[in-house]
Amino acid sequence: MNDGSTDGTAALAERLATEVGGMRVVHHHQSEGFAASYRDGANLATKDYVALIPGDNEIQPMSVRAAFEAIGTADVVVPVTVNQEDRPWLRRTLSLGFTATANTLFGLDFRYFQGPTIYPTSLLQRLPTTTRGFVFLAEMLVRAVTSGHTAVQVPMYIQARRFGSSRAVSLQNFVTALKTLAVLFWDVRVRRRPLR
Repeated sequence: MNDGSTDGTAALAERLATEVGGMRVVHHHQSEGFAASYRDGANLATKDYVALIPGDNEIQPMSVRAAFEAIGTADVVVPVTVNQEDRPWLRRTLSLGFTATANTLFGLDFRYFQGPTIYPTSLLQRLPTTTRGFVFLAEMLVRAVTSGHTAVQVPMYIQARRFGSSRAVSLQNFVTALKTLAVLFWDVRVRRRPLR
């Protein structure tokens, strides 16, 4: 998914698609954000599972392999960052706080909610999301497991980025996370309709 890039990504992706079999490029003419890109890609999926592999190379290759090897052991494969100490302290602190809050609100026991979870395509395409913000990954995971789907957590090791920097830590993302948790609580705990 090319999300309205202006740095030559579109042309590079199109060239690779002609060289690599089975690759399809989809373009947003202007940036719509991570959540919209993920959702659009998931809705176009035709295989049995959908996996997210971020292009920042932050996930160590052995962890990607471990996640794929866990497919079939549960409905959903949840990669869990185990070396959080390699992240900046503010991001680590916010992540731990978010994880504890989500676990408490929904009676869960996950070590991480924001990883590149692998879903069966048929399930993923039915999962509603109410946010366009960064925590849409957590929203989908909560909705999946609270609607009765099983999950297996697998260790995920991260490594330093060689290019770019994360934009996960911002006031806007913090406020969006709180709003998303409130909507989720209403749907899951009050209405008891995680899939709406």
